Amino acid sequence: MPSYRVVGVRVESPSEQAMRDWFAQQVLESPKNIEEGARLLIGLVTGLLGVLFTVLAVAQNPLPAYLHLPYIRYLGALAVVLVLVGLVAALDVVLPREWRFKPAKPASELETFRQIVHYKSRSLTIASMAFGAGIAVMAIALVAALLTMS
Repeated sequence: MPSYRVVGVRVESPSEQAMRDWFAQQVLESPKNIEEGARLLIGLVTGLLGVLFTVLAVAQNPLPAYLHLPYIRYLGALAVVLVLVGLVAALDVVLPREWRFKPAKPASELETFRQIVHYKSRSLTIASMAFGAGIAVMAIALVAALLTMS
C-alpha cells in the first residue's frame, strides 16, 4: 500500500470563506429566483394578451385592410401561439409538484435539489425563448402591417 505524506495545510482565508458562503447562499436562492422570473414572465404574457384581445375587441368593423393579408394573420397567430407556449412553460415552473427523496440519505436530498433546479431552469428557459420568439414574430407582423398601410 502506498504511503502518503501531507506536505502542508493552510487555513482558509476570510475572502475564500466569504466566497464559499456566497456560493452556498446562491445555491439555496436559485429556485426562488427562477420562480420569481417565471412569475414576472406570467405577468408580462397575461398583460400582453390582455392588450391584444382589447385591440381586437375594439377594432373597426370591418377590420383594417392589413388584417385581411394572410401573412399578417399567420404571423399574428404564430405570435399568439408562441406567447401562450411561453405562458404554459412559465406556469410549469411555479406549479407545485411532489418531489420524493430519502431523508436518511443526504446524497438523495442533494440529487433531488439538483433535479428541482434543473427542471425549473429548463422550463423557464423554454418559457423565455418562446416569449422572446413570440415578441419577435409580433414585431415583424407589426412592422409588416405598418409598411402595408397607405
